Amino acid sequence: MDINLILSAQTLGLAPQLQRSELINGLYVLKNVPQKTYLRVTPEEWVLLQLFEKPQTVPNVLGTAIRERLCLPLGEFYELILKALRSNILLEPTSVQEPVKAYEWNWAVRPKVIARPLLVLFCVGVAMSIGFRPKLPTMPLDWVAGIALVSATLSFGNFLKACLIRGAGGEVYRPRWRWIALPPHFTVDTQDAIMLPTADKTTIGIAAPAALATAAGIAAWNRPEWGFFSLIGLIVSMRPLFGGRVVGLIHVGDKRGPSDAEYGYIFQHNREPDGRIRELRRALTQPTTWVRMAYGVFWTLAALYWGARLGEIPPWTLTFWEANGIRVAMGIFSSLCALCAGYLAYEIFHLARERARARRDTLRLWHRRWFGSNQILLDESSRVKLLAQSPVMSMLQPPQRQELARLMTMRKHGPWKSLPEHGDAPTQVSLIVSGKVSVRREMPTGRTVQVQVLSEGDIIGLHDLADPKYPKYRFRTQTPVILLTLDRSTAEKLIVRRVTQTTLTDMLLKAPFLRRISLCQNWHLQAINRFARLSSITSYEPDAAILSEGQTVEEFFVIFQGDALVTKGTHRLATIRAGEFFGEIGLMQNSSPNASVTAQHDTRCLSIPRTELLRFVTHNYTVALELERVSSERLGRPIFPLRKGDFRQI
Repeated sequence: MDINLILSAQTLGLAPQLQRSELINGLYVLKNVPQKTYLRVTPEEWVLLQLFEKPQTVPNVLGTAIRERLCLPLGEFYELILKALRSNILLEPTSVQEPVKAYEWNWAVRPKVIARPLLVLFCVGVAMSIGFRPKLPTMPLDWVAGIALVSATLSFGNFLKACLIRGAGGEVYRPRWRWIALPPHFTVDTQDAIMLPTADKTTIGIAAPAALATAAGIAAWNRPEWGFFSLIGLIVSMRPLFGGRVVGLIHVGDKRGPSDAEYGYIFQHNREPDGRIRELRRALTQPTTWVRMAYGVFWTLAALYWGARLGEIPPWTLTFWEANGIRVAMGIFSSLCALCAGYLAYEIFHLARERARARRDTLRLWHRRWFGSNQILLDESSRVKLLAQSPVMSMLQPPQRQELARLMTMRKHGPWKSLPEHGDAPTQVSLIVSGKVSVRREMPTGRTVQVQVLSEGDIIGLHDLADPKYPKYRFRTQTPVILLTLDRSTAEKLIVRRVTQTTLTDMLLKAPFLRRISLCQNWHLQAINRFARLSSITSYEPDAAILSEGQTVEEFFVIFQGDALVTKGTHRLATIRAGEFFGEIGLMQNSSPNASVTAQHDTRCLSIPRTELLRFVTHNYTVALELERVSSERLGRPIFPLRKGDFRQI
């Protein structure tokens, strides 16, 4: 599954034979009938999936959701798409898959008819199992009879479940004997019960435990040696973890359970520590989570009780608890602590691994810049590769890059050195191979300010052509620097004449600037370069209005140079400086701002029109997630989903 292709370009549509259940515990269950696949969704998620009735790409659907104010939190939106695709609820228009046929099950029992009898049988069976003392089998006949009883009971329970599902209107799949199971028994695929109402699912879920409890109770009363395996089967089937029957019944009672897009994440960004913490927080707010924990303690005590009954000291006596009470309590407490410690250790491991990877890459880059310059050998093939990776040089044809590689010479400069040959009257043009170079621009007042920091792959010596309005730039190394250098006259002949003025501006001014600001820290390099091409540089006179209160937001702005003042009426709210941005909340919420933004001294902005920004965001999910994160931090609440009163923000 190529996630990048799916979320950016793949055309998807709803499965043609799709069945939807009624609203069950706040969720719909969708079923691809031919494929027998299921997906649980909230009503809001179902509205989004319906946008795929006419096949289209994920970016188109996301753009519609933002415009129509239907958008979910983007992590949930992308998770929903991937889960729907994996469960065949969404399909590629040309996909062909082998159908799964339902079995023609001819027996049917309505769940409402036997719901109470099943509950009575379960309770009576458990009570008899508690009241009569079990015995370990001693004779071979006891072993054979006990295993046969469990096999027959499990087979009958599965047969009864299939009858109940048919009686409730569901389908039965793959009836078969499991000969390699322990013990061998008859089984059917009853997954279609997920489509049924809560009351019917409860009855179906209790069918097998009721059969086991009845068999265990009768055997404990009449033949305790035969009932041992039935009692073990009952205890195992009611386990609190790993798919136990009672756990399923507990979740049947959820008033609003999690949809399939809200847990068990497969979208990589949701699997990071923040996503797992959200999943844990959501689970802890569910009452059924605490019911499961309480049931786990109860099940442990019950298992200990039945185990103790096989011994000499009955567990209901004071002597037993005097001898074993502290050990039982400590065992339960230690188990809970071990579970919590294991979860915390798992989360800490993942968090530490992510942090270590980031630090490792930073340290490697730092070491290479300061101590690895002597190990860099630039033969002609290495130079060609470096030129191909440069945004400006990649615009040239391969023969032209090879010609440049032959003409360029390698030069090294120490840290904190000026590079006058690349500045006000440049005589050289260089490609940065290793190191960092600060870029300073001379202001109209004669003062110089740092406007950029360039690094590997950037070009110096052409800034006067990229920014003819402000041509006075100066360069200074911040670390040891290795450059591939070319005479300015040769560069104008081989480079400048073959690329456009717009390309120089985009790749020499905008892209390096964007790489350094917080908004773009987690963006892919291609996304940054695309953003640079889409944006335009606009200059504003002092006190000129960039954004006005109450007017429709038509552009997204990033302060490129200078600063701007945010005001509401006559009140001054904040100052926005270079690298900061505004207008994204109004664009993503399709709303108008509740404050004005006014230019201050020497203010220049990168701006992108609404339609271009939405198209850019919807086609780059990493950009969309980062923009959502930053906007939510500014608002102090999640930007998606929208609520009443959320539509007038900066």
